[in-house]
Amino acid sequence: MTPTTVLSQTQCRFEAVIDPKPVRVSHARHASAAVLRLWGMSGSLVDDVQLVVSELVTNAIEHGHGRIALSIAEVAGTVKIEVSDCNPVPAQVRSAQHDDLGGRGLMIVATLADSWGVSENGCTTWASLMLRDSEPVGLPMVSAARSVTAASAPVL
Repeated sequence: MTPTTVLSQTQCRFEAVIDPKPVRVSHARHASAAVLRLWGMSGSLVDDVQLVVSELVTNAIEHGHGRIALSIAEVAGTVKIEVSDCNPVPAQVRSAQHDDLGGRGLMIVATLADSWGVSENGCTTWASLMLRDSEPVGLPMVSAARSVTAASAPVL
């Protein structure tokens, strides 16, 4: 993962490139929580974003091709999460049976997010979550960057 945070008074953005390895899901989840806390957010919103990031990154690892791009941005009262890979086949909600071990990721995303979808080219799946009343809007200016692409390197 190579995270970059570029922030202004009205928008915060975190971007990372992720190797398509299952261990990277937890790295992405922890990085997203750290970034949201850095931006002054807490509570159930952070938990929900972590779960959405986990599900979208897992889908990209299991069904995508090549490296994965993760973007988290705070814009106009929402947190928008985008996960991109090089597979043009769009993500689709599946109907998992009660004894299936997987297949519920996009159902979870659809439940937690205020809106979600797939880009026209099929390579990006996104979800938006509204900031709660207790969450700040217009966060302070902060900048951070650190390369963590090596398999043993920690995230943030």
